Amino acid sequence: MEHEIPPVWPVRRRMPDLATLDGPTREAVVAAVERLRALREVFADRVLALIRSDVPGYAVMSDDDLRVSAHRFMDILLGELSALRVPDGALRDMLGEYALERVARGVPLDVLAIGYQLGSREMLALIDEVAEEVGLPSGFLLAVHDSTWEFANEASSVFARVQHDLVLERAHFDAERRSAFARGVLGGAFTAERIHRDAHLFGLDLNLPHVALAARATSATAADAVRRVVASAVRVPADRLLLAQVGSSLGFILPKAPEDVARHLVAVGPPLPLDQLHHGFDEAVVALETAERFTMTGLVRLSDLGPRPLVRSAARTAAQLAARHLTALDEAGRSSREIEQTTRAYLDCDQGVQETARRLAVHPNTVRYRVNRFQTLTGLDLRRTEDLVTAWWLLNRRRPQSRPSRQPAPPT
Repeated sequence: MEHEIPPVWPVRRRMPDLATLDGPTREAVVAAVERLRALREVFADRVLALIRSDVPGYAVMSDDDLRVSAHRFMDILLGELSALRVPDGALRDMLGEYALERVARGVPLDVLAIGYQLGSREMLALIDEVAEEVGLPSGFLLAVHDSTWEFANEASSVFARVQHDLVLERAHFDAERRSAFARGVLGGAFTAERIHRDAHLFGLDLNLPHVALAARATSATAADAVRRVVASAVRVPADRLLLAQVGSSLGFILPKAPEDVARHLVAVGPPLPLDQLHHGFDEAVVALETAERFTMTGLVRLSDLGPRPLVRSAARTAAQLAARHLTALDEAGRSSREIEQTTRAYLDCDQGVQETARRLAVHPNTVRYRVNRFQTLTGLDLRRTEDLVTAWWLLNRRRPQSRPSRQPAPPT
């Protein structure tokens, strides 16, 4: 069995230095450039016919525009040919600007790349015709082909980079626009007329109620985690959510509330029309701040929190009541913290001694002793309804809490 002989690829030829050419070759190059300049309209006709028949994406451009582009393309390549140099960085920058110009005219960049390749092919075909007329050496002609195709491929890379940059720019712009709309709606800064005008841009149905969500996080990473959990719960792509930083909270606009947010704390407002949704967001923020004080997690609604939101209000009244009832407790020394913690747990457990003892891992008699000490020191009798409410309110206002710092803007 004969061994297969591997193909021998031709050596890539580079454009020679102008000073190294002999006299006849240099004269042939000059003659070729002049002859090609005289064929500008022929080249433009060929490119136009090819594009009109094979590249429908150029339909947004007129024949005159395409002819001007063909002329510019030919002038660039002839300038490189006459100087015997490979296109440089300045020409690459020009291609980038040219690509942006064409995109602005409505020509997709993949279509532009095809058009550029067709133009390169027709240009090389015309050079071959002229080369035969003026007697360009075959080696020199191959170098022209290699350099032209090399840059045609590089042009495709330039167009691809421009496409990538445009995609990122559009995504960033879309994220900023979505964030601005969400902030305006949830913060109450947008009029009903503006909301009605712009809602369709974000796929929102004005005939349906929406809900506002409020959450908080200590970092951009944590904010992104909340965003992804919410997106997964409502089955919406994370980058399509309407969310924004509103004050110290991260706000969402959703068609419905999620059913589960895992270990995160997320507050939900009531279903409301879009132009009233800022009221729902305000309610969600109250629920969020209340749940933070009570170290709650999961999905919370204000309607489910009972009297807990009351502990956030009436600071002056709370100070006066605390001075009246809690001063002696605070002065009880090291035991004051244990007494306060045990009494708060006792109230959380609906005054169940056994459950309180189990939760705190102490003996039931210890619970009874500490609760009695609380009543003695504060003068609050937990058998009386008013004293019970006052004790619950004061103790929960003093409940230890871990309040996150102002959350940074969400990632886009």
